Amino acid sequence: MDNQIDTIIGHHAALAAIENSKRIIISLKCTKEFFEKNRFIIENRKINKLYIVSRKEIDSEIKNNVHQGILLKCKSLKQISLEEINKNEKNIVILDSLNDSQNVGSILRTSYLFGIKTIISNRDNSFKINPFLMKSASGALEKINFIEVINLNRTVDRLKKMGYWIMGFDVNAKNNIDEVPKDLKKVLIFGSESKGIRPLILKNCDFKTKISLNVEDKRIESLNVSNCVSIALFECLKK
Repeated sequence: MDNQIDTIIGHHAALAAIENSKRIIISLKCTKEFFEKNRFIIENRKINKLYIVSRKEIDSEIKNNVHQGILLKCKSLKQISLEEINKNEKNIVILDSLNDSQNVGSILRTSYLFGIKTIISNRDNSFKINPFLMKSASGALEKINFIEVINLNRTVDRLKKMGYWIMGFDVNAKNNIDEVPKDLKKVLIFGSESKGIRPLILKNCDFKTKISLNVEDKRIESLNVSNCVSIALFECLKK
């Protein structure tokens, strides 16, 4: 991720990246309307390759017409290592094999709003950072530490040695979320909606927990994963 180029669209995501001093900006294409509205922020960054263009020109590069009149290209952010995680962080989120960019973007945004500083994901068979994910995240990717790892289970082992308790969310778990102690340093693991957390990782969890649902229709038996993360963080961060 460190040596790649990110393409960023959407007002909030692009402005957050422009204001992030850690970002190396390559080029910015935007409409006159966007430039005039955000002139101070853009000019303050002193972007060398700045182009005022029509929406149609941006349409030719970004399909679906969701760019909001801005197309920013910059180098990907440098990832930190596990050892660089702040020892005072009480809650970390792990995403196991999620693939829906919209969901992941929402999770990044929600996690940041709940004060999460670090999110970890497996590198293979998982989502990739893309323009639509970053737009959905609304700039949260600029504010948190996002770490991709090759072996998620070994990462869990390392986090345990760092003093974290591992909490896996599983629809078949016996314990409800409100039964887990709140005063522990925790890693919250969420799997995909279709497959959940992979068995080996789930086996490695100290706690297996669920969010109880009062529904009779078994065709609607699980939450969207981004909603699950929101509820889980709310419960875990309650005093």
